Amino acid sequence: MNKKLLWTLLVIGLTAIVLLLNMGGTARIDLYFGDPLAMRPAFAYLSFTAVGVLIGILLK
Repeated sequence: MNKKLLWTLLVIGLTAIVLLLNMGGTARIDLYFGDPLAMRPAFAYLSFTAVGVLIGILLK
């Protein structure tokens, strides 16, 4: 395993821990258009993580 892969796995693990610890409550996301979205914080963080991954893939 190279260093880049180990750092990637570490970041994935930390992201999973953050998502698991934030399962309760409600996150409110205000959009410019339409009504605000209310969802669980874990789903909000997961969607932000997915968008970040897509941006990273497109920039590579």
